[in-house]
Amino acid sequence: MRNLALLGLLALVLSLIGCGTSTPSTVKTADGTWESALIGSDAGVGVFNFITRFSVGTGGSLSVSYLSFLTTGPCFPVSGDMASGSFNVTATGTSPAANFQFTVQSGSNSLAMTGTATGTTDSSGNITWSTISGTWTLTGGAGCAGSGTFTMTRKSG
Repeated sequence: MRNLALLGLLALVLSLIGCGTSTPSTVKTADGTWESALIGSDAGVGVFNFITRFSVGTGGSLSVSYLSFLTTGPCFPVSGDMASGSFNVTATGTSPAANFQFTVQSGSNSLAMTGTATGTTDSSGNITWSTISGTWTLTGGAGCAGSGTFTMTRKSG
């Protein structure tokens, strides 16, 4: 009987060790498809809109699997851009928040977005991130400079 109890305790310890190496569930719930609206002084188009799909990896780094601009202009084609970013949780509980950074590179043009994600917490403590808002800056070639504000809304998980 004693050996059985020790075996059970060992199995419990090993399962807990494995839990420490995964990305926290509060970050994973940011994974999914997001739609953006960038408003401001914007190098020739009224509003930049794009859809992106990303997942949050270890340390908050984003793995961007899809990016497509819904509006085109002289600075960004509809597709073919490189994107990267980060999503770092700063608060949990009843008022969850996360710092968000996202960069889109297209040739010599660079769109940098910095903001804060907000969400809701369910009764189990899991956070569903729903909105990201902040500021953006566009730098690059001729006619490709501007700045303003943005809002991103999560479309799916």
